[in-house]
Formats: sequence, structure tokens, C-alpha cells
Amino acid sequence: MCIMIYAAELFYLQDQQDVPFQRAVLVTAKTVAQWCTHFQAKLLSHSKAYKGLTEKQGVLPAEPLEKQVFVTELIQWIFAYSEVQDLFFLLLDNEPMPRIGRVAKFDHHDDTCCWFLNLDLKEFTVLQEVWGRNNLPLNLFYPQEETICVPYPGNNLKSKVLRLLGVQRCYTPMQWQNLRNEKNCRKGNGGLTFLSTE
Repeated sequence: MCIMIYAAELFYLQDQQDVPFQRAVLVTAKTVAQWCTHFQAKLLSHSKAYKGLTEKQGVLPAEPLEKQVFVTELIQWIFAYSEVQDLFFLLLDNEPMPRIGRVAKFDHHDDTCCWFLNLDLKEFTVLQEVWGRNNLPLNLFYPQEETICVPYPGNNLKSKVLRLLGVQRCYTPMQWQNLRNEKNCRKGNGGLTFLSTE
């Protein structure tokens, strides 16, 4: 079965913030957890006043309902004590942690730009169905290979130096589409915008 790495669609989660982030995390984690046996979680941005545990790790409950409750409580703990809502560490996988050099099935190891899923096509299709039932975009994640990277844009000195150094700017598919739409809008006649319907 073909396993693929999926990256978070940052257009929804950072640029537009149209998607309720905490619901997206909870729905995605609870769904992916059904294929997982182990977890590792860390608070990366807790307040100084918080004196409790900052890391949890171990085996997920085997019984499906218990697993759902456990993962829900784990995510509630993360959001209750994180000062920055999208800065946390949560791995769910079907093998023991830590997984050096391997992306976990649910892999949010820093902030949301570093959120990946490692799923086969059947698992990803199930996850998309769950997103749809929860009013989340079906393209909340996309195959990482579809990331578009271009030479660093701009005409100032900094941009030119960065291009000479081989620095690129990378976009998710929705970010790239939005960027292209904005450029098409700016090319409109006399400031009017004409978008193709093709």
C-alpha cells in the first residue's frame, strides 16, 4: 500500500484562518489515532505559571472509544496550557516513540507550518470523509510533493542576494492559486478586474 506524506494547507490555517484550528486538530487527531498505538505530546509554549507536566508519552488505549476519549483529553490539555495555540508537539503513530528520521502518522512537531500526516490513500480518503462531515475543507492537507517552490521573489538587494544563494519561497497549492489570482486581478484593464471562468 502506497504511503504518502501530506502537508497542512496553510492557506486555510494561517493566511485566511477560515478554518477553526482547534476543531481541525481535534478531528484530524481523533481520526488518525484509530490507526495508531503510541503517542508523544509536549507543551512548547506554556505559561510560567503552569507547574504541571509539560510532556506525556506512552501507549494509546486499545479500545476505540477509550482511545477517542484519551486523544480528546490530550488535545484539551495541549490547548488549555499552550500560550500560542499552534505551537505544540504532538505525534501519533503505529510504532513506539520517538521516531527519529520518520514522519509519524500525525506529526505536529512545532508550529502549524510543520504539520504533516503520513497516511496511505485509504486512510487519507477516510480522513477526508470525516473532514467533510465536520465542515472542514477536504483539501485541509495535500500531498507534500505538490508544494510549489520558486526562486525568492522581489527586486530589492536582499531578494537578489537570496536568489544568488539559491533561497526559494515555497507555497501550498491554495496559496499558489491565491497568488496567481491576485496577479491576474492586478493585470485588469483600467483597474477593473476580469477573472476567467475557464
